Amino acid sequence: MDFRVQITLVAKTNQKQAVAYYKEKATLKVAQNFLKDYEKTLYKIKQNPYYQIYYKNFRGLPLKKFPYIVFYTIDENLKVITIKAIFHTSQNPGKYP
Repeated sequence: MDFRVQITLVAKTNQKQAVAYYKEKATLKVAQNFLKDYEKTLYKIKQNPYYQIYYKNFRGLPLKKFPYIVFYTIDENLKVITIKAIFHTSQNPGKYP
């Protein structure tokens, strides 16, 4: 059950904004820890993509140490996981993808 992971431009932008925020407001070390947590979360999703459904076909998995959720969809026929957004959980829930 090998899935390929695609990351949308929106998700890449979300990730870059989070890293920039942590570099500016905290330290480079915190930004690097965010990236490690994000990479571990992507690995978990790739190993088992069937996490909680938040809305219609959008699934999500929270990062372990940071207040973010990785939202994604699964195409079982093509064996593709598409990362749609990395959402800060303190934002307005109306912004959920």
